[in-house]
Amino acid sequence: MKKIIALILSVMMLTLAACGGSGGGNNSNNGGAAAESAASNGNAPAASDGGVYVLGSSQPLTGTNALPGECALNAVKLAVKMINEEGGFQGNEIKLVSYDDQGSPEEAVKVATKLVEVDNCDAIIGSCISSCVLSGGEMVSSAGIPMFGTGTSPTWMQQGWDYVFRACQNNDFALPSVVDALVELGVTKVAIFAGQDDAAVAGSNTFQDLAKAAGIEITTAESYVEGDTDYSGQVAKMINSGAEVMFISTFGPTQPLIAKQLRQYGFNGLCFTKDLYQVDALQVAGAASNNFAFAYPYLTYTDPEECDIPVVRSFLEAYQTEYGELPTSDCAYRAWDSVMVLKEAINLAGTTDREAVAKAVGQVKGLETLAGVQDFTLGDGEGLHSSNIFIIENEKYILFDKWLENGGWEALK
Repeated sequence: MKKIIALILSVMMLTLAACGGSGGGNNSNNGGAAAESAASNGNAPAASDGGVYVLGSSQPLTGTNALPGECALNAVKLAVKMINEEGGFQGNEIKLVSYDDQGSPEEAVKVATKLVEVDNCDAIIGSCISSCVLSGGEMVSSAGIPMFGTGTSPTWMQQGWDYVFRACQNNDFALPSVVDALVELGVTKVAIFAGQDDAAVAGSNTFQDLAKAAGIEITTAESYVEGDTDYSGQVAKMINSGAEVMFISTFGPTQPLIAKQLRQYGFNGLCFTKDLYQVDALQVAGAASNNFAFAYPYLTYTDPEECDIPVVRSFLEAYQTEYGELPTSDCAYRAWDSVMVLKEAINLAGTTDREAVAKAVGQVKGLETLAGVQDFTLGDGEGLHSSNIFIIENEKYILFDKWLENGGWEALK
């Protein structure tokens, strides 16, 4: 923890040149991908001491999920800048190559091809869109390049890829605690609203399996197509199904829309989301966000002063200094932690050799990151295996247990 805090605080003592929060340093490239100007070095050799370490980044920088992707890329940029100021990876200066996967699995394959065959990356921080990680992961792993996906679906970590890892939440590890909470509350009927992307479908399926095993009836499972904004038909079916609680398996931009429509049509009860209910969603939906709960390792904030976790607060202050604003998406946290785990693995390996680094990831244990303590020694490629449950009350995040103690559930019944 001391190493991470020192790393973050060191940059705050310098005069930082603003990189801009708009992702404006990206230029259009073949197939709609965007490569960061002056970052790509063509067919670069693998890193060696005193040379260049090529770090690739694939995130959605246009389309529905552009804001989360931009936050993720900004976090990687900041981490690269700070590590380079400390001397880089084993004496190698880090060169960042970033592309826009557009949140599209097809585009993600093109991006993976470029990162592997053109840029010859030494490691890759993958997409926050799980279907993009799933589509490009096999190519990257087969090339022997360590890759950290930043999506939360369990699917892509079930492929047996030796070079693909995750330093953020696997939703399958969090959903059992959600179902346990419902059982504790005595809930017997739940309705589901889910997207059609990989993470949303996987989250919905896992929740249904766990709920049914716990004796909870799924009264209806509704879905929507990305780009839809009117969910009145699905909402009416969910409410009329007699559900006591709603389970929302969607990505961030949909959260405030479904929250407002559920409340507009008369459902003011408890809702669980598969992911963090983002601070920007809270700002958009306002009071409609109350009684939305989720199991997640961290929160997003509107002011660093709101955060009482030192390592997270230091990161937020450094990010704000660099970009003039706080990250509105936790995808920034996911990407930052991924670079920190990569850094730790390189330190443990004592080299930037790809095979050695991949093996060293499995030795990372006790590393405190924004999401908590990372432990990759279980052999599943995952660094996190548990989460807290939070709920929104009076448009503020509080621990679910505290909400229960304060009589929140009794007031909703």
